[in-house]
Amino acid sequence: MLPAKASLFMNNKDLISYLHPDLYIPELKARGKNDAIKKMVTHLAKSDRVRNERIVIETLKSREQLGSTGIGKGIAIPHGRTTVTRELIVLFARSTKGIAFDASDGEPVHLFFMVLAPHVDKENQYLPLLGRIVEVTRSATVRKQLLQAPDFEAMTAVLAKAEK
Repeated sequence: MLPAKASLFMNNKDLISYLHPDLYIPELKARGKNDAIKKMVTHLAKSDRVRNERIVIETLKSREQLGSTGIGKGIAIPHGRTTVTRELIVLFARSTKGIAFDASDGEPVHLFFMVLAPHVDKENQYLPLLGRIVEVTRSATVRKQLLQAPDFEAMTAVLAKAEK
């Protein structure tokens, strides 16, 4: 039997284990997709989670050229693999106003889950993590509660409660 972290399936508790208060932006202020990506990556760099901001920005912009990671309903999951991190990272940011992000439904994005993975993810959690984020944010109630959560603890409580 595989340990929980090595499983191909992930629950909300596993997702929450990747969230950290220093990787939380309660109010992302950006003028559009590229500015939002840059500000989130700058936050990661200031938190010492990535070694080269420019490489991460290029990686994420290249991924966006394949198709927007704005999946609709106010959610975006910019993501990619990079050589400038040794661990799987999740940054959560929100924008109450909303940011134009070329989302599939054309609507502004309010909730961002930026996911970066090393090129070699020994625990193979990159894709299960992306899948769990998509699953949990399908609920309109969860999306609304995440947008209204006053702080990091309340945001993680919403995610913990969402699985029940």
